[in-house]
Amino acid sequence: MPSVLSTKILTPPQKNLLINAGLSLIEYNAIQIEVLELPQERYKYHYPHAVVTSQKAVELIKHFSIEKCYCVGDKTALSLKNYGFLVEAKANNTKELAEKILTNYHKNSFTFFGSQQRRPELSDMFRESGIDLKEFFVYKTHLIPKQFNRSFDAVLCFSPSGVDSLFKLNASLDSNLICIGNTTATQAREHSKRVYVSSKTSVESLIVKAVQLLRS
Repeated sequence: MPSVLSTKILTPPQKNLLINAGLSLIEYNAIQIEVLELPQERYKYHYPHAVVTSQKAVELIKHFSIEKCYCVGDKTALSLKNYGFLVEAKANNTKELAEKILTNYHKNSFTFFGSQQRRPELSDMFRESGIDLKEFFVYKTHLIPKQFNRSFDAVLCFSPSGVDSLFKLNASLDSNLICIGNTTATQAREHSKRVYVSSKTSVESLIVKAVQLLRS
């Protein structure tokens, strides 16, 4: 029976997608999120253009005054809309979002809301193009390394930090790495050449990719 390691605890319906496909599953949380204390004056500001790359960030800025949002992923976009925010632009990954902003919205100034451990592509591309970007970190990601003395046919990877946590104690792990988006895949390629990307930035799409790969 093909084996899958998930670097995030899945919901029961998500687990069933794997089990019903004849795959065995081991799961754990590779990272832990620490919400950062925000200065009260931050809530009083108005942010004309906000870049949001994760659902976690959406939860932490839901009471902010934001005119337009530029985000990564369908679920992040849906979360923003559910809280009444206007989603001006959406992309499948951070690099694609940065390129879309540079092409269509380069005259604006932006505020990034996310993790201290964010990948540098977006800020680097903005800086090189002369676009004003202020970074406002609303949470911090802690790695929770765990060693596995066995192999897996596939590993489900949900974030760059999760990839780093996985390989901190499993440097020689030789598995197919299935990633939820290109940003996570970029980090995964630093550790393996066997990297695959889900068609959409959702857990369900990631699982479908794993099933297709292991049952083909």
